[in-house]
Amino acid sequence: MKVFFSNTAPIVKHGIGQAFAAMGHEVCFANVLTDDNWLNVMERFQPDCVFTDGGWGIKEILLPHLKKHHIPHIYWAIEDPPYFESLSLAFARVSACVFTTCQECIPRYHQEGIDAKLLLFACNPDYHCRREADRRFQEEIAFVGNNYFQYAERLGAVEQILRPLLESSYRCKIYGNEWWLDRERPFFIDEEHYGGYLANEDLPSLCSSVPIILGLHSVTDSKTMMSMRTFEVLGSGGFYLTQWTPAIENLFKNHVHLVWTRSAEETLELTSYYLQNPAARERIARQGQEEVYSKHTYYHRLQEALPVISARVGQARPALRGGPDYLHLRYTRPAVKIAVSP
Repeated sequence: MKVFFSNTAPIVKHGIGQAFAAMGHEVCFANVLTDDNWLNVMERFQPDCVFTDGGWGIKEILLPHLKKHHIPHIYWAIEDPPYFESLSLAFARVSACVFTTCQECIPRYHQEGIDAKLLLFACNPDYHCRREADRRFQEEIAFVGNNYFQYAERLGAVEQILRPLLESSYRCKIYGNEWWLDRERPFFIDEEHYGGYLANEDLPSLCSSVPIILGLHSVTDSKTMMSMRTFEVLGSGGFYLTQWTPAIENLFKNHVHLVWTRSAEETLELTSYYLQNPAARERIARQGQEEVYSKHTYYHRLQEALPVISARVGQARPALRGGPDYLHLRYTRPAVKIAVSP
């Protein structure tokens, strides 16, 4: 099967797109929003289907061409549930396959006559893996993400996790865009704690170098939807300290795969304990990595999704030998047929 991806975001380029390639499918990445040549690339590639994840502004550009050329569209609603009404439904109504990261949204899709399936975030062990410690990262605690303030739940997590640690004596760095320094936002940080924008390619090195990686979530009432960073940090061998959510508890075990906190006081207690106990910290990080490698890789996700895609798009090529043992799967050929707009 030939799959064209309508953007080059890391979750596609280093995640689910690579899983398609590893399973023997031809893939092509192009950024519909920024690459003026994307349509020529797609027409040369002649895909069996086009895959879009999330996607503000893509619909109006992409979908008319798919309709004209009768190319099936696969939509992965990674912005559910906050943008179910304003973003996901418009895509879902014109897509051959619809997947969502939030199981609570599936009945809502069904009410609209749309047969959506669950497809969670995951990691790619060939990319999200242990690296050599990087001397650029000397802090004790780090967080990677942008300073979103649209969600009350996320602001609550900031007060529960970030503020107490930033006000302590620990060496903390926040990586993301410059929204963190914007004093007009509900929460901002001083320059001494700002690490700048972190390239996604540096995330595994950060996780391999910093004792504690923090996690925040914007959705706190779902049993499946959580920050994609959870799987990426665990896959990269990081020790993950995050806020409690139903999804985190549903998929992982506290003090086994990761550690969760429910209050600012508990955040400080956990941080103090695990910084002083590196053996326990390393054990949990190792067990967390083993858990996501055994259950939560994009290879696992795609094995579940491919029967649906094949039935609605066409016959898929046979997967490479090796079955679900993604730990031992390595690319012996270029994983990308055509790569555009990196």
